[in-house]
Amino acid sequence: MSLKRSETYRATGFVLRRHDLGEADRIVTLYTSEHGKRRAVAKGVRKQQSRLTGHIELFTKVDVYLAVGANLDVLTQAEALITYPQLAGDLERFAQASWAGETLDRLTPESEADGYMFDLFGVALAAIATADRPGLHLRQFELQALTRAGYRPHLEVCVECGEALEEVTNRFAPLAGGVVCPSCRTEGMSMPVTPRALKSLRWLLGADPGSAGRLNTDPELERELEGLLKAYVTAVLGTESRSAQLLDRVRLPQADLSE
Repeated sequence: MSLKRSETYRATGFVLRRHDLGEADRIVTLYTSEHGKRRAVAKGVRKQQSRLTGHIELFTKVDVYLAVGANLDVLTQAEALITYPQLAGDLERFAQASWAGETLDRLTPESEADGYMFDLFGVALAAIATADRPGLHLRQFELQALTRAGYRPHLEVCVECGEALEEVTNRFAPLAGGVVCPSCRTEGMSMPVTPRALKSLRWLLGADPGSAGRLNTDPELERELEGLLKAYVTAVLGTESRSAQLLDRVRLPQADLSE
């Protein structure tokens, strides 16, 4: 539905991004069920007496009223519907939620509603905040969001020769869009993909959103899956996710302690 200048509308959305503007305002990026991605200015929100304070924290699901502006909408009212305090107390989960939010932001155009993508993100966000093995839920979100956006990776046949992939260690070629069999070569970077990782990717792609916790994994497999999806998302988006870099930094102290 097209919105006209100065029109006021109501929407339900998730806060994906926000940054300060001037001395008291803040720009927020919302992904709404009704109008897709919208960017709005929350005037005076950084003042203590603002009624918006506390309602537009990152990753909050909100009910909002906005007025359509020339470049940015104006956020006039907001009420938090669902918050995830677990994210504020766990830097790794926060970084993973940021990764999911940045992926959604960069995959989706402005002002195009997609109820499936909205629901997919909501399920993933709740799981990342509360479930065991949040990284697996992020992997499932990445795969299913990429597929929705038209970037489904080729996991069943070799992207070069079209032959069915055998249960051996193949190669994953992000720029080629999927898996390459041992008999073929491809331009650009490629990385090994073990049989169990390939099976896991297929399962995560086809399973119901939010079901990633049912997958039988171990830390080694989860690291392999993260590396594969990180490389693929980077290839699709053109640059490495800032949130992925944040997650690497969050983990550095843990890595140092284990050495």
